[in-house]
Amino acid sequence: TVLFYKNFELGVGVNDLGSEIDWSTTVKRHTYSDSLNEFSTALVGRDRALIQKVQANEPKLDRYQLEIDSEAIRLITIYAPIAKDLRFLLMVARINSELERIGDQALNNSEYVLLLLSAPPAQTLRDISRMSEITRGMVHDALQAFHDEDTERARQVLKADDEVDALNSQTFRDLLTDKNVDLDTINQSMTLILLARSLERIADHATNICEEVIYLVKGEDIRHQT
Repeated sequence: TVLFYKNFELGVGVNDLGSEIDWSTTVKRHTYSDSLNEFSTALVGRDRALIQKVQANEPKLDRYQLEIDSEAIRLITIYAPIAKDLRFLLMVARINSELERIGDQALNNSEYVLLLLSAPPAQTLRDISRMSEITRGMVHDALQAFHDEDTERARQVLKADDEVDALNSQTFRDLLTDKNVDLDTINQSMTLILLARSLERIADHATNICEEVIYLVKGEDIRHQT
């Protein structure tokens, strides 16, 4: 009887956490997607207010992350779950960590974009905008895959990472070989390199989330295959 109630309470707790994560994931999916879209729009349109809007979202996302982490730890500590329940709770903790890092990179991006707004527009912004567009889609699809337990969508995100990697490398090469770079523009070039690298890291975090989704649904660990 004790075991029955323990398992029942764990099931309720996991379901409640799942509902909380569904809600939080929906918020984060749209917030992160909007943020990445706004970076690109602000950079091309040189709109400082958009960046300040992105920065204002960070405390809210941090709060969601702490609440979900705390509940996952509580359920593991009290009920010592096994099998899929344990996989789910461990995945929640890892995905939350990935989302925290995405948030950190988004905050870095906002600082980079603010620096770039004070400089003349660069030709490389075309690749940066494309990177931002792909990365935005990856984050959105990664969180949608988690929400729907959709492994096919998760695998599509893994494939998209290759294009982001290629654009990051191209941006670095273009800026490194740009003959017009001088003492007046070197800071802008370095900031663009850092921005591209930050977008690439966000894409990596999106792929990590998708690897967790595939592991949860299929029990297949593909972390060292991608």
